[in-house]
Amino acid sequence: MRSSNDHSVGNLLIRNARIWTRPGAPISQPRDVWVRNGRIEAIESSLDPSEGVPELDVNGRVVTAGFWNCHVHLTEPVWRGTSIEARRRQQDALDDMLSSRGFSSVVDLASPPHTTSSLIHQIETGRLRGPGVVTAGVGILPQRGTPFYIKADVPWFLRWKLPKPATASGARRAVAAQVRGGAGVVKLFTGSYVTPDRVKPMRHDVARAAVTEAHRHGLRVFAHTSDKAGTEVAIEAGVDALAHVPDSAEGTVPLLEDAARRGIRVVPTLHMFAATVRTDDDYLQPLYESLRSFVGAGGRVLFGTDVGYMRDRDTRGEFQAMEHSGLSVDDILRSLTVEPAEFFGDETAGTVEVTNRADLTVLDCSTNSPAGSDLADVHATIRSGEVIWQRT
Repeated sequence: MRSSNDHSVGNLLIRNARIWTRPGAPISQPRDVWVRNGRIEAIESSLDPSEGVPELDVNGRVVTAGFWNCHVHLTEPVWRGTSIEARRRQQDALDDMLSSRGFSSVVDLASPPHTTSSLIHQIETGRLRGPGVVTAGVGILPQRGTPFYIKADVPWFLRWKLPKPATASGARRAVAAQVRGGAGVVKLFTGSYVTPDRVKPMRHDVARAAVTEAHRHGLRVFAHTSDKAGTEVAIEAGVDALAHVPDSAEGTVPLLEDAARRGIRVVPTLHMFAATVRTDDDYLQPLYESLRSFVGAGGRVLFGTDVGYMRDRDTRGEFQAMEHSGLSVDDILRSLTVEPAEFFGDETAGTVEVTNRADLTVLDCSTNSPAGSDLADVHATIRSGEVIWQRT
């Protein structure tokens, strides 16, 4: 691993890359990409090598902008500890869970802050190789609204620390505490499964106050909605994104169409529902139809898998579910690249263009017409000009 004062950090010459500049654009003939100080400086048919600069020959493989996963969790025991052995396990986990899936950036939607902040610090200081991580800290819950499925993971004597504001002023304090703790986004459980069959909604005034406070700090707000009532609260409060399609889908399609018109994004996480709840069509088809209706109303999608909560780390199932819901491969690529960059106001990411940050995903394919499943076959992941993972 290179130190921060090494002249080659963020410098890279990528050879023979077939560039998929943005969704909808044709894939180029092989080009060389010169990266300097973490930014794309030139894209040409042939570039002269520069002494001391590492080269990566991708042999005609397709290169896209770096992928985002906008719904992950860093809650597993592997993320605890800072010893050499702990870091070795964490590096293996980062590679398997995130970097080998093409993710140069991820959004952590609620994990223990002490372990998450330590992991972020180790990545940013070069002790670990991994994607950039934006974290929500812990999620903000409805009063007496702890989800049943986290009770097994959170000891009873720590549950009281989870923010469950009962008033608007309490919501503002909860968001301010998240900001002080380093949160880059805020997550609200506007609908929380307190039992497998009962959803507790957040009070409207509490949700509105939390969103207003988060926006005052310049943070985006994600909502875990669960059902119709939770979705109504989220939309009325003015959240920026829904962390899932509501899995209790009855009555939610008109709400999702309204969300689309308001510019609220959706992170579908369709495969997570199949992997952790049920696989029958009676349960899954309404979720696919919800996403189809949202997109048909002009809704914009952010890719996310809920990995960390869901144990399946392969992205192929989510790509297939999105295609089943009517999204094209360009739509899916947009959800992985352009949409999250625009959502977070990052004008230097999302496309493969000169002056942009060199966050890149190298696909293990060389066709002019990739399918959705090809997005799951990753050869290498590059973050700010550094190869953070490569298939061997």
